[in-house]
Amino acid sequence: MSDTTVIVVIGATGHFGGRICRRLAGEREAELVVTSRNKSRAQTLADELRTLDHDTTIRAARLDQSSVDFEDELAKLKPDIVIHTVGPYQGQDYRVARACIACGSHYIDLADGREFVQDFDSLNEEAKDADVLLVSGASTLPGVSSAVIDMLRERFESIHDIEIGIAPAHRTPRGAGTVAAVLSYCGQPFKVLVEGRWITMHGWQNMKTQRYPALGLRLSGACDVPDLGLLPDYVPGSKTVTFHAALEAKWEQLTLWSMGWVTRLRIVNKWDCLVPTFRWMSRRLEKLGSDIGGMHIRLSGVGKDRNALTLTWLLTAQQNHGPEIPCTPALILARKLASGRLANRGAAPCLGMITMSEFDDELREFDIEWHVDERVG
Repeated sequence: MSDTTVIVVIGATGHFGGRICRRLAGEREAELVVTSRNKSRAQTLADELRTLDHDTTIRAARLDQSSVDFEDELAKLKPDIVIHTVGPYQGQDYRVARACIACGSHYIDLADGREFVQDFDSLNEEAKDADVLLVSGASTLPGVSSAVIDMLRERFESIHDIEIGIAPAHRTPRGAGTVAAVLSYCGQPFKVLVEGRWITMHGWQNMKTQRYPALGLRLSGACDVPDLGLLPDYVPGSKTVTFHAALEAKWEQLTLWSMGWVTRLRIVNKWDCLVPTFRWMSRRLEKLGSDIGGMHIRLSGVGKDRNALTLTWLLTAQQNHGPEIPCTPALILARKLASGRLANRGAAPCLGMITMSEFDDELREFDIEWHVDERVG
């Protein structure tokens, strides 16, 4: 970084915000502002980060995106880059991004809400007028998934099927936003492209199995994610795009499947009230599972030699390092913006904005590896 860049992390004391702050704490030419609705929690994190790297300028601030004076309070921090980590994004509006436009700051979020990410380019003209870059979905989906597709697509003449799955480790800490997002899918209908037709699936239904290296066989359920709406256009000619999540504990997977049916039968519409209960249970039972998670992306189509080709990208994350993955695209983009290596302006989903080389470099200190399996014919 050539000049001092003020990076404000909203939700810094949360599950993903804290990880992002710890990885940014070594930036010599950055001023890192860690924020929380609770100033004392933000101060505690700032004090911890200073022990990691004494040369980094770190300060704490109270910031609540739901407050009526949020825009003014953010402007007082004079941010160059804002990283928004407060979920769940399902049901959120774009008030944080609009506040960044107002104060002339770049914006990056880790959103996984399909509509939130898919419609984000509605801010494009406003962002261009303000000469800032706003990026939504700078996370696993579609940030990492599109990078994997970009790496593999050169092997294909055409891609017909895209299958994505994530299998988190059971011992992964689960923040309130993550749990709320998981429960928001239960039984809710959403559209999925299957064999060229848009069909309706329901959250945590459509159960199937998937085998992962080091994880074994897992049950998985369908979830509504940004890629389902974005990838059919990003990969022209694709006829099927699916996503499934595979929890390690079969009882959790089956519980969500059952809750999905309760919703479909119109007995219970929303499960928000169970967020504290699910978090409490996950903390009490986390020792019953492993610290190993995985992910896969399977592309099927016609190879350059005109033969049928299937490539499967398989990732394994050990030592509970899986949660570092969704933080990585946001970190890559923040570093590129701060160093002047990213001149894009406007507002867009995080499609094709990072490379797998950048992904590997950012994660080199973690126990995360991947490989590609190939099947021809």
